[in-house]
Amino acid sequence: MTVQCAQARLRTGAAIIAALAAVAYPAATMAQSAGQAAAAATTAEEIVVTGFRAQNRLAIDAKRQSEIIADFLKSDDIGQQPDYNIADSFRRLPGVQTVFDEDEGRYIAVRGLNPSYTIGSLDGGTMATAERGNRQLNLEAIPSTAVSSLEVLKSRTPDIEGNAIGGSINLVTRSAFDKPGLYLFGSALLGISDSQGVPGKGFGRSSDDGPNVRADVTLSTRFGADDMFGIMVSGSFSRKRRDQERLLPQSVPVTTTATPAPAGAGSNLLWSTYPNSVDRYGGTVKLEARPAPGVEAFVAYTYFAQDDQELRHSLQLLNTAAGSFVRFNDFPIRKPLQNGQAGLRWDGDNGHHLKLRGSWSEATFLEPSNELVFNLIAPAATFDLALDGVNPALSNVTPRVADPGQYRFTQYRPYEDDSTDTVKEAQLDYGWNNQRGDEGIGFGSGAKFRRTARDNQRTQTFFNPATGVDLRLTPFDQGVQYQPILASFNQIFIDFQKFQDFFIANPTSFTRDAVNTNRQSIGGDWRFQEDVGAGYALLRHHGPRHNLIVGLRYENTNVETRGIQRRAVAGVDQFTPVARANRYDDWLLSATGYYDLATGLRLRGAFFQAVGRPNPNQVAGQELINADESISRSNPDLAPRRADSVEGALEYYLPNDLGILSIGGFKKWVQGEIYTFSANELVDGVNRVVNQPRNAEGATIAGLEANVVLNRLAFLPSPLADIGISGNITVLEGRIAITNGPVRRELDELPGQARFLANAAVFYEHGAVRARLTYSHVSRFRSTVNAATPASDQTTAPYNQLDFQARVKLGRQVEIIAEARNLTNAARLVLTGPDQNIARDINRFGRQFWLGAAFTM
Repeated sequence: MTVQCAQARLRTGAAIIAALAAVAYPAATMAQSAGQAAAAATTAEEIVVTGFRAQNRLAIDAKRQSEIIADFLKSDDIGQQPDYNIADSFRRLPGVQTVFDEDEGRYIAVRGLNPSYTIGSLDGGTMATAERGNRQLNLEAIPSTAVSSLEVLKSRTPDIEGNAIGGSINLVTRSAFDKPGLYLFGSALLGISDSQGVPGKGFGRSSDDGPNVRADVTLSTRFGADDMFGIMVSGSFSRKRRDQERLLPQSVPVTTTATPAPAGAGSNLLWSTYPNSVDRYGGTVKLEARPAPGVEAFVAYTYFAQDDQELRHSLQLLNTAAGSFVRFNDFPIRKPLQNGQAGLRWDGDNGHHLKLRGSWSEATFLEPSNELVFNLIAPAATFDLALDGVNPALSNVTPRVADPGQYRFTQYRPYEDDSTDTVKEAQLDYGWNNQRGDEGIGFGSGAKFRRTARDNQRTQTFFNPATGVDLRLTPFDQGVQYQPILASFNQIFIDFQKFQDFFIANPTSFTRDAVNTNRQSIGGDWRFQEDVGAGYALLRHHGPRHNLIVGLRYENTNVETRGIQRRAVAGVDQFTPVARANRYDDWLLSATGYYDLATGLRLRGAFFQAVGRPNPNQVAGQELINADESISRSNPDLAPRRADSVEGALEYYLPNDLGILSIGGFKKWVQGEIYTFSANELVDGVNRVVNQPRNAEGATIAGLEANVVLNRLAFLPSPLADIGISGNITVLEGRIAITNGPVRRELDELPGQARFLANAAVFYEHGAVRARLTYSHVSRFRSTVNAATPASDQTTAPYNQLDFQARVKLGRQVEIIAEARNLTNAARLVLTGPDQNIARDINRFGRQFWLGAAFTM
């Protein structure tokens, strides 16, 4: 980046901040008047802050105390939040888009950038993730009750991780020093899913439909002389059973109309039904000590795991010979995440501060799966096809597709994916007069080292029918009656246990495909190691009405990769180990601050530089020679994305903890965006098409975020005054150019980026009763983009979800809780085609209802 570019972007940032300031002064007078009116309305009654109001008050206070632009979610006095999944909870914040796996959140995207941009930490220690190659942080296994606070840090000071173009997130666990003495709270709920129509008993699942359960408990206490020691222990368990019904049209000709007609060439429809049970469990142990004034120490260990027991029964109808099939998959997936860390903090009387922290985190993705396929024998399936709106509508389907005797065994291919990510980190921070509350000028510096190691192993064996063996599906048919969605025929379900028994008893009926087995089991192994060393220095100045932090961060990145290169020599595969290394450096400037324009009215601004490192599989993934002789491979020389960001925000904090009004804007310039495209290269003396991740043209993303929280509608008469509202909107606009050979597409949104996000909540608290209705909206977005063929793009349709929670207090220590999730039974829809008007994925997963109790003592 040139100095001229940096200056131009700084001027843009200054313009944003100046524009906000221009409207701030008249707004301040109005805000003070509103605050005085609200105060007068509440003088006759003392407000007891509990429940949802407590969450809002704590989050608003954290935002006010923050020295950077950030947003927060808090648990209340008994650890309850409206959501029970961390990723679900994050979507309630402005600028945050949760990426869902069917009905629950999984990853976090901040400010329109995909989840691989988001780095996450637990109590400041970087969390590992093992999502089979990428950096996307999987948060679905962690319940919201496991933490006291969720933080989204949107601007960056020099002491904050540089890999934070979109922002960084931090999960804060509870402390024994949060509450005096012995403190115990927890909850237990029973639930039911109304999506349980898919036949689900079978291999690997001891039960099918049944109640869902959810429970958690947290205990903390202090001990020792002057209560200098504290211990906090928390644990949780949940089991969710629900079925999923999907239709994934692989190809629907664009000539298809609303009038049924014989399916056009290449028509391909895939039904997949998922009976699934998910167990989640884990907890935290934290030991703390405060042996002397200004001295704090802690050691903590956290473990969370998710165990899936999913069966996937699929049926594909393809109107070409040997195209249709019935398939069975099981996914007994284990995803444990653990984190251990220790830290020491010293605050001296003369303004000196010292912090030392070390952490270790490990995440594993283990998927031992069975895949079994029976193909429809000739002739090809026949059916009529029409479009009912965007949905494919079938009629006149040949009865052969529901006859198990018409399907012949094709291949059995068990496999195991084993990916482990390990992060080791050490950090030392020193400062003088630079802590919150310190007045005047201050200084800070520090150093950090992090090693990330990703080991990926894939083992797969292919079994074909032995010569002369004609094995039909009939003896392995479960014989159940089930019509898949948008269909009028019976779907065949494979009894895999019967097949496995036959496979073991009749080994001569099968032959091992050595070529494909070697390609997957040898070529799929790779290792990635990334060492990042960082140092920073900052200056801070704090006065009665302002705070300013400026500084510089240096990050040195060293990458080592090991993988397998596959070449076909005289028609025979040869596998060669390959080791590569790469190194790059980054100097990252940042300046962030705020100025209090009036009582409760704060103007914030920031400029910062950040990096977005490539995904491990983009650097160290396997190499494949495709059927068309093209090559797909990783790119060890890939450079990180780099970005400059400017932003500003105006915040008004209503008096008497009544709420907040805020608005902010930002813009980011990303250089070296990464995506996969093709180029002609000379490989072993042969000109080949090489598909490879590459650094390409840059991208920009700009946005506006607005947020409002009113804890009480104090201008209304009681009991209506006990109604509260909150809501936020985010408007995003992205620009990116995607090139593939001679084809260049310019898009006005980034892949995966919604243009509009919205959240709203209405809550009521009066006496023993609390209730909250929450609404979440994500506008349409392009989930995948094809540079060469725009008609192959996929667009996720707008999605709206409505959830409800009610609580009734029984005395001082017990609350009854009722919850309903996805009240309107919303489903997810992905579209494709030249006009994005043909369904590509219709995904239904139903609603969930819960009833239980929470206690505290």
